[in-house]
Amino acid sequence: MATTFDRRRIAAPEDSHPPIYENAASSSSKQADSGSVYLKTGLVTQANGSAYIEANGVKIACSAFGPRPKPPPYSPQGSLNVEVKFAPFASHSRRAPLRDTEPVNHSVLLTQLLLPSLRLHLLPKLSIDVHVLVLEGDSDAAVLSAGLTACSAAIADAGIPMSGLTVGSSVASHDDSLLLNPAASDLASAQATVTVGAMPALGRITSFHFVGEADLDEACKMVELGVTGAKPTHTILAQALVESSTA
Repeated sequence: MATTFDRRRIAAPEDSHPPIYENAASSSSKQADSGSVYLKTGLVTQANGSAYIEANGVKIACSAFGPRPKPPPYSPQGSLNVEVKFAPFASHSRRAPLRDTEPVNHSVLLTQLLLPSLRLHLLPKLSIDVHVLVLEGDSDAAVLSAGLTACSAAIADAGIPMSGLTVGSSVASHDDSLLLNPAASDLASAQATVTVGAMPALGRITSFHFVGEADLDEACKMVELGVTGAKPTHTILAQALVESSTA
């Protein structure tokens, strides 16, 4: 007699591996050298736009819905709603299914980083809903920077009006040196960390999130390095969207 079991209680795999495509040039994806960033759009057919990203030890799937009508009262411009959830197996320390899967702080920060890039004044009485699922990620800075890039890719894939593509990068101050997109082990001992939202095509910053202590000169250098480090990711994002639109 077969033994019945609850599939939801089966432990997730300890590790995962990125997909390998036989003909990467024909897919709507872009892989940076050294495997630093992998980005693909249009994976979720039920959403208006979607993106999947692997960067700096983080794996994130993002879906964008809208613009779609929102309930009263009337508003002269559209609204942005960002929801972030962590899979129970997203980090080394397993997350509780209900308590830890919806960190409000990440949703608020991603909203602040995204808002300046959206042309919400063109979308009165409408809303944009973005759902972010973190499949792997142990550091907040890496999740925010990769999540921002994924959100921007999903929104652009949905054809929602934007001032420019926004990408994220993180910089840590560690032992009198600055590390671009540092690993989780470096972030644990960093004196300060900044996550930058940048629109390289326009030479603008949407916002940044700073944690820790640093003097003004060092903080400015961290932000400048973050903007410089965002440019290669911006190229990857733009190329992925171009390939997706021509596929």
